[in-house]
Amino acid sequence: MLELHHRENCPYCARVRRYLEDHHLSYVSVPVPKLGSERHPTTSLANTTSSEVPVLVDGETVVQGSDAILEYLRGKVEEGSFGDPNYGLSRKLANVTFEVAMEATRQALAAEGFGVLTEIDVQATLRKKLDVEFPRYVILGACNPQLAHQALTAEKGLGLLLPCNVVVAEDPDGAMVVSAIDPVAMFSVVENPALRPVAKDVQAKLKRALAALQSTEAGAA
Repeated sequence: MLELHHRENCPYCARVRRYLEDHHLSYVSVPVPKLGSERHPTTSLANTTSSEVPVLVDGETVVQGSDAILEYLRGKVEEGSFGDPNYGLSRKLANVTFEVAMEATRQALAAEGFGVLTEIDVQATLRKKLDVEFPRYVILGACNPQLAHQALTAEKGLGLLLPCNVVVAEDPDGAMVVSAIDPVAMFSVVENPALRPVAKDVQAKLKRALAALQSTEAGAA
């Protein structure tokens, strides 16, 4: 899990927080005191040369300064051929097999109350119907019954946008990409304020599910 040492009113810190949030990168927030002389936990980190914030900690890697951090993060969010869709919540997993990524995704969704209602094997379908080859790509139709009930009660036609799709795909570099639809972006096409808190709840659950996949990557490394 990424760890960000920052100060609330620091504009350089705000740049990094905004990038992390825009790219759906989960992180632990570590607020620091206003006075640099009181930032001992931060200044004691390896590779820090001053009390300057922000400072990003990623495992054993420590990056200081907003420009350096943003450059580092751009490398982390590179999603290969899958891209980094602004309507999705995505995580790239290295050093895991497709089967491991699939099973881990199912377990992470289940831990957040999602069942998988549908499963579409895009690779197998395109091979059968068009006789073309395509990388491994499976679409899972995930549904949290309680939240689906709330959403359908507020907007009967919302079934057109359900269930929430989660994609497990293989990139050419061998890494796996797990990407879930961002329900806030998806529900934005419906002009019903009652859906906003439901969309936020679903988004939070999907973000936690994706964050849980990091332990799968670490375990396989």
